[in-house]
Amino acid sequence: MKIAIFGGSFDPVHVEHINIVKAAQSALGADKVIVIPAFIPPHKQGKALAAPQDRLAMAKLAFAGIKNCEVSAYELNAGGTSYTYLTLGYFHEKYPDAQLYFLVGADMLKDFYTWRQPETILSLAELVVCNREEDKVSFPAEQLRFFARFKKKFLSIEYTGRDISSTKARVLAAFGEDLKPYLPFDVIDYIEANELYRIKGVKEALAYLKPSRRKHTLGVALTAAKYAAQYKLPEKSVILAAALHDAAKNMPPDAPELSGFSAPEDVPPPVMHQYTGAYVAEHTLGIEDEDVLNAVRYHTSGRPNMSDLEKLIFLADMLEPGRDFKGIEKLRKTLASDLNECMYLSLKHELKYLKKRGGEIYPLTFRAYEYYKGMRKAKQ
Repeated sequence: MKIAIFGGSFDPVHVEHINIVKAAQSALGADKVIVIPAFIPPHKQGKALAAPQDRLAMAKLAFAGIKNCEVSAYELNAGGTSYTYLTLGYFHEKYPDAQLYFLVGADMLKDFYTWRQPETILSLAELVVCNREEDKVSFPAEQLRFFARFKKKFLSIEYTGRDISSTKARVLAAFGEDLKPYLPFDVIDYIEANELYRIKGVKEALAYLKPSRRKHTLGVALTAAKYAAQYKLPEKSVILAAALHDAAKNMPPDAPELSGFSAPEDVPPPVMHQYTGAYVAEHTLGIEDEDVLNAVRYHTSGRPNMSDLEKLIFLADMLEPGRDFKGIEKLRKTLASDLNECMYLSLKHELKYLKKRGGEIYPLTFRAYEYYKGMRKAKQ
């Protein structure tokens, strides 16, 4: 008997999760697939997930129509951190005569070497990897690395999943965007009925935006949310700050929301909306998180000694998919590895651009550049 085990947070489950299960059934000739929502995934400790009962319910809805596929509450019932070697040990005892396979995406393969007791995992099950558009890896090259460490190979499925992630789905849900291309219909209905992934202040902020500005703002949120976990930032705060950052971009100075606003001195017109945006966020939308407010307040100018949330929103605003300028790909690669280095390079680019165009350079931006330049020198 061949049993494929597929674990994950499923927060929420999306269509590529389903496609991976179908591809594995076909490629492996699996007699059974067991889908296991994690209680706390080891690589997402500290991350706020949807409630266990909601993730379990969504998984059951999503996989209900797949023959010989069941959803197990084992890890949710066990509680604590959901370590794969313990889960596979349980199912090895439950099905002692079965050949177990453990399904992972290419993104998880890259981190497998850091997992708890990877040798135990490989003694209990064959590792089966499915590529993804966004995290596509060279299987031949990875096989060499894998064999050098574990003296065995992983199996691969000839299926490449589309660029869909649960993170993207959560951002889209918070923004009230169409989820139909990404999630099963029953899961969408469940999310809407239970108001999952809503973030207070997001839709209110978006109501101030023109369609083109909303598209940009969504790009900023998707870019920032992608790196929230990597930089240990609360995803909800990241999405909220992104949604708020341009809320006052097109707001006239005499708007009721700006009653009582006092502008700092000598602020260039292209920079002013960061201050009005923070004012509206605090005084109209009731946002109290000072880190979120500062991320809005300095997202255009930058400043010395920014918090990681401030840096991420500043950089996501500059590097979201709708932006295109010479050198942007280098900056995007740097964003994926070093916030401070990316701040230095991005501010350097911005100052060069303003100087070339004859634009006014806000002193705070120059001070920010000098600060991150100094950090860079100290590091070297």
